[in-house]
Amino acid sequence: MPGKNSRTYVAPMFPVQEIHKQLKKIDKNIPASVAVFLAAAEEYLAAEIIEKAAAKSRQKGLSTIGVNEISEGIKADEDLNTLLGKSLQ
Repeated sequence: MPGKNSRTYVAPMFPVQEIHKQLKKIDKNIPASVAVFLAAAEEYLAAEIIEKAAAKSRQKGLSTIGVNEISEGIKADEDLNTLLGKSLQ
């Protein structure tokens, strides 16, 4: 068992079944493939955001990613800023 101060890696999980369940509240006829696509898109966006935030954190010499590094990472990337930039203001 890890010690009190040790960090463990936990992979993010994007549960397709839960996404499909939520989509079915909107429309009963939504196929499961839509939920698979949405889960994959969410996972890709999360990985991109974390990658950019980690780069900003490394540039600053930090060992952890904070809210500032996430927002700076999004603003630094043209595509992410186009998609999410207005939510940061």
